[in-house]
Amino acid sequence: MKKAALCIIIFLLCPMCFPAATGSSPEEIILASEEMANATNKDGTGLYWDIFRAVYEPVGIKTKFIIRSYKGSVSLVKKRQADAAVGVHPEKIQGALSSTYPFVKDYVLVLFKKNRLNQWDGQETLKNKRVGWIKGYAYDEYLEVPVIKKEFASRESILRQLDKDQIDFFMDTRNDVESVLNNGIIDVSRYTVETVLELERYLVFANNKKGQELKKIFDYRFPHLVQSGELDRLFAKWNW
Repeated sequence: MKKAALCIIIFLLCPMCFPAATGSSPEEIILASEEMANATNKDGTGLYWDIFRAVYEPVGIKTKFIIRSYKGSVSLVKKRQADAAVGVHPEKIQGALSSTYPFVKDYVLVLFKKNRLNQWDGQETLKNKRVGWIKGYAYDEYLEVPVIKKEFASRESILRQLDKDQIDFFMDTRNDVESVLNNGIIDVSRYTVETVLELERYLVFANNKKGQELKKIFDYRFPHLVQSGELDRLFAKWNW
C-alpha cells in the first residue's frame, strides 16, 4: 500500500503549531487492535506497531499493545482501558478523538468463486448479494449498493460458508484475505479477488486528558515520519 493520504503533504507546508513531547507527556500509550497479518502481529511485530513505535518511543513514551477483536478494541477505548484503538474509522467511537491524518490506506477486497460471475462490474456486482465479513466492520456503510450482510466471528467461518455457497462474497482487507487463504481451508485455485474499497485507517484516542496529549504528539510527529522517509522505509520493510 501507499503511504498515508496526500493531505499530509499540505500539512507539511504549514508551520507546526505546537511542540512535540513535553515534560508532562504520558509515560506509555496502550494501543488496542485485532491481530492483522504483518500489521499488528501478536508477537509485537508488524507495520502498524513499527509506525507507532517510531512516533512515540523517540520522545520517551513506551508502546504497549493489546490484541482484541475489532469490537473489543473499540470497547476498551470507550471504557478508557486503552488509550487508542488501531485502524478504526473515526465515526465508529462516538465522542472519541481521531488522529488528524490516517497512517495507512487499506484496500478492501472481495473473494468469490470464479464460476459465480460472468463479469466483474465493481460494487454493482455486490448488489443484493450475500456478503460476509468480520462482525463490527460495517463495510455496508461505505458501499454504494445495498447488500445482504452476514457477520461472523472468524474468517475461517466465512471461508467455509463461502465454499458451501451459503454466502456469495467474503469481504476483508487485502492482508487479512491473503493471510487466511494460507490456512488451507479452501482450494484457492477456484477463487478470485477484486478490490471494492479504499479505506483510510486512523488512530482513535480516548477522550480524556491523556488521550488529548497522545493525539497531539501523534499529529505532530507522524508528518515528520513522512518527510524524513522513515514511513517509506517501514512500508518497504513490510512490503506494504
